[in-house]
Amino acid sequence: MKILEIKPLEPLSLSLSLIGGVDVYTVTHSTPIPLPTTVAGAIGASMNIVISQTDPMESLNDLINELKKRCGDSGRPLILGPLTCFNEHATDQSKCYAYLHPRRLLSLAEHCIVESNGIVYLKSRSGDRDVCYVDFTPITGVGVSLQRTKPGEEKVVRYGYMYRYPLITFRTPSGRALNPLYIYEFNCEENINAVVRFGGESRVAKLTTRSIEASYLKNIKSPLDELEKGLYIALSPIPVIPLKNDATQLSPGNVELPVHIESILGVPQETRPAKIRITRLGLGFSEAAKKRRPEVLALPPGTLIKVKEDVKPPKFSNLMRNLLYIGFAALYKLR
Repeated sequence: MKILEIKPLEPLSLSLSLIGGVDVYTVTHSTPIPLPTTVAGAIGASMNIVISQTDPMESLNDLINELKKRCGDSGRPLILGPLTCFNEHATDQSKCYAYLHPRRLLSLAEHCIVESNGIVYLKSRSGDRDVCYVDFTPITGVGVSLQRTKPGEEKVVRYGYMYRYPLITFRTPSGRALNPLYIYEFNCEENINAVVRFGGESRVAKLTTRSIEASYLKNIKSPLDELEKGLYIALSPIPVIPLKNDATQLSPGNVELPVHIESILGVPQETRPAKIRITRLGLGFSEAAKKRRPEVLALPPGTLIKVKEDVKPPKFSNLMRNLLYIGFAALYKLR
C-alpha cells in the first residue's frame, strides 16, 4: 500500500477553530492531528500547485480540482487517515494511535475498546494505560502582529493583535516524550519528498511517500467506499452540513452526514456509554486568499460508528464529496 508520511521537524501549531474575536488577547483550541485541509494544502505546495482565487472557499475548491487533475479521481479519497505512529513504527499496529477527542490518543490494539451488554467502553484498567493511551500536551506560545508605519522604519507591534497559539507535544501517561509520525493512505501516482510549511506559525514538516506492507492499514475506510458490518472509529472529523438555517437536531431532514445517523455511537467513555459530541472546526487558512476559511460543524475524531449491515455509499452533495476526497470522515475498522 502506498502511504504518505508526515514527519514534523519541530513541534507543530495545529488548531481546530479560528483565532477569533477582536479581544486584545485571544486563544484557539489545539488538536494533535492536522486537519485534512492542512494536509491537502501541504500536498499542493509540495507539487508546486499555485492557486490565484481570492475567495477562501473557492480557493479550496480550486485546490481540490487541481489535485484531482494531478492524481485522478477514481472515486476514492486522495488521503485517508491519519494514524499517529511513534518512533517510526508505521508497520506495527500497536504503536499507532487514533485521536480520541478531546485530549488523548487511543491505541489501535483491539483490547483497548471493550463491549459489555451491547455498550462500548474504553478499557480503564490502570495497568494497561501506557499501552492504550498517549496524552498530548499543548505548549502555549504568544504571538503578536508587527507593522511598519512608513517604508524604511522599524516594525512596531499592532495594538490589539496579541494572541496565544498551541505547540503540540506528546507524552505517555508515565511522562515519556514521543515523536509523532502521521500516516495516511495515499491514492495518487505522484511521489512526494519535500519539506513544506505545515500548520500555523510557519512550522515545517517533511512529506514523504513510500510503499509498505502492513495488513492493518487495509482497515482504513471512507464513506465513499462500501462500509462492511462492524465497529469503526473516526480518524478525522466527520462533517455535519446543515440543510436548514434553523437546524437544531441531528436528524436526516436537518443535516447531511456521510454516515447513517443511527450508526453513530459517539465518543467512547470509560465508565458510561459513548456520548455524541458536535464540535465547530475551522477549515484552515487559505494561503491563496490570505484569509481564514469559515467554520463547519463536525463529529470529532474518536467518534465510534457501528454499522449493523453492509452499506453502499449514498449520494453526496458536491461540498460533502469534496470534503471526503481530501480525507474528512476517514474511518478505521476496529472489528
